[in-house]
Amino acid sequence: RPVWTTETRTVERHGRDVVFVVDVSRSMLAQDLAPNRLTRARLAILDTLEVLSGGRVALVAFAGTAVVKSPLTFDYGFVRLAVERLSSESVSRGGTLTGDALRVVRDSVFGGQVSSFRDVILITDGGDLGSLPLQAASELGALGSRIITVGLGNELTGQPIPDPSDPGEYLRHNG
Repeated sequence: RPVWTTETRTVERHGRDVVFVVDVSRSMLAQDLAPNRLTRARLAILDTLEVLSGGRVALVAFAGTAVVKSPLTFDYGFVRLAVERLSSESVSRGGTLTGDALRVVRDSVFGGQVSSFRDVILITDGGDLGSLPLQAASELGALGSRIITVGLGNELTGQPIPDPSDPGEYLRHNG
């Protein structure tokens, strides 16, 4: 039977805080990875969630803006659902502002607090529109966070970017 108690217990924490920061710009729809880069990113995150245990996870989607899709949580089911719903329409503005996404992690997810048990997994096809990503990464590093970058795509050949609103049409060629 459930019982309330005023006894204070110290809970030992095992695990790390892991934040997945995913580029959802239209260039992630390029099909040099089957079926496309964004789907491959989603599958990789879902696979990683299967082997994580004991730590909190969060999800941030970015393109021209960055949005926290899941705050740090032990609820892996909620994060899975958020990952499955990622699309090129997950944020309101196009572009690629990686530095801004890292600052959202610093301020909104981590609250500017220092900790040595944090990993930021940045998944992108590269490029940035002047948001100073190296400076933002240094700021996160100064707070004790490790940044792991996963690059998707083929920079040598490039790929056309499908128009999500008009199947069969392309927006432009991306490298």
